Amino acid sequence: MINNHPNTQFLTDYAAGALSIAPLISITTHLQFCDPCREAVSGLNILGGELLADCDQAELSDDLLAQTLAKLTAPMETTPETQPAVGAADAGTLCPELANQLPKYLHKFLNHHELEWRALSSTLSVAAMSVGETDYELALHRIDAGGKAPVHDHKGTELTVVLKGSFSDEDGIYHEGDFLVRQPGDVHRPSATLDQACICLSVLSAPIKLTGLKRVLNPFMRFNPS
Repeated sequence: MINNHPNTQFLTDYAAGALSIAPLISITTHLQFCDPCREAVSGLNILGGELLADCDQAELSDDLLAQTLAKLTAPMETTPETQPAVGAADAGTLCPELANQLPKYLHKFLNHHELEWRALSSTLSVAAMSVGETDYELALHRIDAGGKAPVHDHKGTELTVVLKGSFSDEDGIYHEGDFLVRQPGDVHRPSATLDQACICLSVLSAPIKLTGLKRVLNPFMRFNPS
């Protein structure tokens, strides 16, 4: 059962298209699990449509339709700037084990040739995801069955969606689909259950710091929006 959801402001910004790509992906991922939040977003979209209908109409140029159709039918130039920010991959290009553990929505952002898992501790590993993001780091985190992440605090906001398994910390137990928000200054130590590894999608606005470790020994200090 999902007990943790994006708040109303997050859902409103999502419906309005006001979120950066990484937070948008995290909320869309949560919506794959959560019927109530999908219904809330649908209601916000309807409300937004009604508000637009009440706005004064803007004057359009006579050739606007022709210009739009010309752009839609024009061949796309392939340049470094127009290359897709994320790899177009379907379930067939993913490692079968990983594909079965993640929502299908995320498959398009993952390619087994690009995912590089990096060990942060003996039981915790991370794989960064490149989606053309400039302000946030988007990554998968995996805690082995029975494993614990090091105690750490947050310099910025962290959004987490539980994708597979579950984990607990000082504040509770979190299951598949739960959407969690950590604020600057929050300190916790996630622990996976004994019987199953836990995989989460995370969005960071700033580095995480391992409590009590020197900076030179702190692998969490690396922060790479991409």
